[in-house]
Amino acid sequence: MAKGIFIIGTDTNVGKTLITASLAWMLSKRINRLGIMKPFATGEKPYSKRYRSEDVAILCESIGIVENEENVNPYYFPLPCSPFMAAELLKLNQVELNYAYEKYEYLTRIYDYVLVEGIGGLLVPLNSKSTLLDFIKLVNLEVIIVTRPSVGTLNHTLLTVRECVANRIAIKGIIVNQMPSKPNEIEMRTPHFIETLTKIPILGIVPYIEFLTYTVEIFKKVSTSIKI
Repeated sequence: MAKGIFIIGTDTNVGKTLITASLAWMLSKRINRLGIMKPFATGEKPYSKRYRSEDVAILCESIGIVENEENVNPYYFPLPCSPFMAAELLKLNQVELNYAYEKYEYLTRIYDYVLVEGIGGLLVPLNSKSTLLDFIKLVNLEVIIVTRPSVGTLNHTLLTVRECVANRIAIKGIIVNQMPSKPNEIEMRTPHFIETLTKIPILGIVPYIEFLTYTVEIFKKVSTSIKI
């Protein structure tokens, strides 16, 4: 198994980018050459002149990485939906897994460890035949699952775990993100039930952080809630 971790979510907007950036900040203190990748990204419009994706900008800036954007993010579509749907609606070329994998292999040659952030949930279609799951199998990395404590998360988390297990994808652990500052009993007890039902360790319970501008201080704060 290659050296790295693939961060996946049970759904969109569960905070994968915040968690990945915070893990990157933390691991950069232990690992000399740490790489970051978000192979597939979509959005309403390009974020800036340097970065098409805001998520990619946050990841790179979390550890001050200077890398050709196409190596870190080979596929970006300016439409907030799955890569498959975006390419169809925009009449653009579909995602080719082998091309994204070539970029991943390049990063593994120049970095000691690579953090890869997924897009949406595990079965988000990348093209007409492949989902994010297929790319994870291709890179052969263990995963960290990011979920949240809201109602419905047990179903989403169990389905994600079941797909990983069925496809022999190693799961390092689960992070429960977006815990309210004053959780109700259900939200407070959700991490316990997730761990009981999945038999997979909870690596951290991260408080809800309102997105304004992510800073090093925020990454540092989040990382104190995670144990890996």
